[in-house]
Amino acid sequence: MLEFAPYYFFIYWFIVLLMTVSVFNRIQSKQNYAVIYTKDNYNSIILFCVFFVLFFGLRPVSDLFGDTVMYNARYSVMQVYGIYDLGSKGDGSIEVSETAGSDWLFYTVMFICAKVMSVNFFFTIVMYFYIVMMFLGCRKLDYRHGATIMLFCIGAFSFYGYSINGIRNGVACSFLILALAKSCKGEKLWPVILSFIAVGCHKSAALPIACLLLTYYVKKPRFMYMIWVGSIGLSLLIGGYLSNLLTLLGFDDRLAQNLQSGADVVDSWGFEIEGRFRWDFLLYSFIPILLGWYVIFKRKVYNNTYLMLLGTYMYANAFWVILIRTLFSNRFAYLSWFLYPIVLAYPLLNFPVFRSQHSKKTAWILLTHFALTTFLLRGMF
Repeated sequence: MLEFAPYYFFIYWFIVLLMTVSVFNRIQSKQNYAVIYTKDNYNSIILFCVFFVLFFGLRPVSDLFGDTVMYNARYSVMQVYGIYDLGSKGDGSIEVSETAGSDWLFYTVMFICAKVMSVNFFFTIVMYFYIVMMFLGCRKLDYRHGATIMLFCIGAFSFYGYSINGIRNGVACSFLILALAKSCKGEKLWPVILSFIAVGCHKSAALPIACLLLTYYVKKPRFMYMIWVGSIGLSLLIGGYLSNLLTLLGFDDRLAQNLQSGADVVDSWGFEIEGRFRWDFLLYSFIPILLGWYVIFKRKVYNNTYLMLLGTYMYANAFWVILIRTLFSNRFAYLSWFLYPIVLAYPLLNFPVFRSQHSKKTAWILLTHFALTTFLLRGMF
């Protein structure tokens, strides 16, 4: 299986390309606002989910898959020594970890699995929760168009990266998608339970949860935009100072170390990070925000669900903008980017955003969205 590792990304990309082109042809053939009133067929997206869980869950342990090697090493320690981790301190001595640590739920499940199954079956379980929670969230948000929203998600820039690298973060955010969807539908208990699970998988999930709570009580669009624009100003003026200050929050141990490092590194998608202001990533993040401005202030067509989605995305993204210069800031970026495709797709599939040829323009946005992902991940080919 190891010899097939270099082809995994292409296989994922090619399948999503075929699905995107198929849905593009279906949507662009519709008249004006017909896409809003058309119910999705879920068959192809369900088949993709099954394929993804098995194909990527049973992937070979290779350094082509980011943190997969690191998780395999820790899994082996759990199997052989019956402890959570066996690492080294800064002075070269061995440090034995007898507890799961802050991401207690993820590592507890990992510890239990290590007693009864191989690492590949563990990765399969992780992939199941990563994509199924995302799918259930998309369907809960908008049952009529849930399959198309899910297609936006699997064709997004960050989807592939967080299925093989930063998988704790990816799983946590998938649980948050379902939590947010249930919250938008007025449920109280399940959003709390799912949020608790998300934080147990990765403590950084506390940030989008806080943003969700803020949006729940403050849904004023002008305030959202003031916060986001203001974060750019703060980042430009005192972003470096705030980055060091925020390490005290302890969201990510690796990030805390990186904030104190001046070394040039390459992130999980091959982008060089040099502690500079990432205008390219900011422009990428701005696309659904620009669409939101047009939908809300120009077309004046929105609902409570869309405000919840947009507000959570913008508040979390504003936090990342402040940290944009830090090494591995992509880990904070994902705390808003996991909502990026949903915030982009939801208004197009539910509101008459464009005055003419709405269906055709929606189809082209879907295709452009995947084309942008292809461009950004071109180094993976």
